[in-house]
Amino acid sequence: MRRFYSFIISSVVVGMLFSFMSFDATSSSKLLVGQKFPSTEKLGACDEKLVLVNFWAAYDAESRDENIRFSSIVEKYEGKMTAEGRRLRAISVSMDRFEKVFEEVIKQDGLRFSEISLETEGFHSKLAKDLKLNNRFGNFLIDDQGRILAKDFTPDELKQMLDRYLN
Repeated sequence: MRRFYSFIISSVVVGMLFSFMSFDATSSSKLLVGQKFPSTEKLGACDEKLVLVNFWAAYDAESRDENIRFSSIVEKYEGKMTAEGRRLRAISVSMDRFEKVFEEVIKQDGLRFSEISLETEGFHSKLAKDLKLNNRFGNFLIDDQGRILAKDFTPDELKQMLDRYLN
C-alpha cells in the first residue's frame, strides 16, 4: 500500500512539472508568415505602414534586451519611407503584470517606439490568445495589407528587413 501511495504522489508531482512545460520551442505563435495578422485594437489600421509588433516583459532579461535593441533600430528608421510611401510603425507590448514596473522599465530603457502598451493579464489576455502566443514572447513584421512578412526575428534580422523594405 505504501508503494502505491508513493507511486501516486510521484505521478502527481511529475504531471505538475510537465504541465508547466511547453514543447514548442521553435516559435512564439502558431501564426505563419504570409497569413493575415488577426485584427486587434492595438494594431488598428495598417494603411500605408509597415508594422513591427514586439512582445516582451521586464521579468524576462532576454526579451527586455531585445526590446531595447529593437527600439534603437526603430529610432533610425522612423522617418524613412518606401517608394510606395509606407512608413514604419512600431508597437512594443509589455506582458508585465504591474504598471509601476512597466513605467520604471520604460524610463530606464529609454524606449522609442511609436506605441508602447501594457497587457497586465500577460499571456492570459485576449490579445495573447488572439495571437496564439502560447506563453512565448515574440515579434511580427506586418505589411499594409495586414499580412505577416516575418516573425520571431532578431534585432539584426529586423535591421536587414528594414533596409530592404524602407529607403
